[in-house]
Amino acid sequence: MSIGDIREAPTDYEGKVVTIEGKYQGWKGSFGSPPVTRSDWLVQDATGWLYVTGKPSGLDPLGDVGRPIKVTGAIRITKDGEPYLYAQEIEIKAGKASALLLLQVDLKEKQLAAPTPERLEQMKAMGMKTDNLDMQRIFIHLVQEPTVQQIEELEAMGITPYPDSWISPAGGYSIGFIVADMPIDKLDELAGKDYVVRLDTAEQVLEPHAE
Repeated sequence: MSIGDIREAPTDYEGKVVTIEGKYQGWKGSFGSPPVTRSDWLVQDATGWLYVTGKPSGLDPLGDVGRPIKVTGAIRITKDGEPYLYAQEIEIKAGKASALLLLQVDLKEKQLAAPTPERLEQMKAMGMKTDNLDMQRIFIHLVQEPTVQQIEELEAMGITPYPDSWISPAGGYSIGFIVADMPIDKLDELAGKDYVVRLDTAEQVLEPHAE
């Protein structure tokens, strides 16, 4: 079920319970006024966007923008003919990904779909790699150094891990990390691996620290 299907023929879905997989987009106002309440929020997939009514429990309106979610609810229509989803269940995906990583992946997806020079400059200012927008350099945080089997599993997903980059847990930290290049569409799948503790971006502007 895509959002585009619903927006194309909203009356065909009115009252029906549907499940939509997309990206949480918070309380953005750039799509027009919310259809029901001021706290309505947006879900977006490759085919369009849809307002959702119902508290997005566990989602931060700022920090979780771009996080993959699955929303189940009933389609309703406003008096102006605008479809929206009355949420009944929300499944948060890629919960191990940091807010900055989510933001960068979201920016790359939007730039691939509808390039703008302004967004490209924003990405460069953040220290993001823009030569291949399909890929994202990341830190994969792990309790222990990845095994040969885990490295092979990552490679089978199209991820390029760099084993020599492994940094062991040190000091008061219980986890280490490895650098990898990840296809941006593999974020949710990678976050679902049991051995992955956390995912963060490795594309950042490094600030100098005073001694």
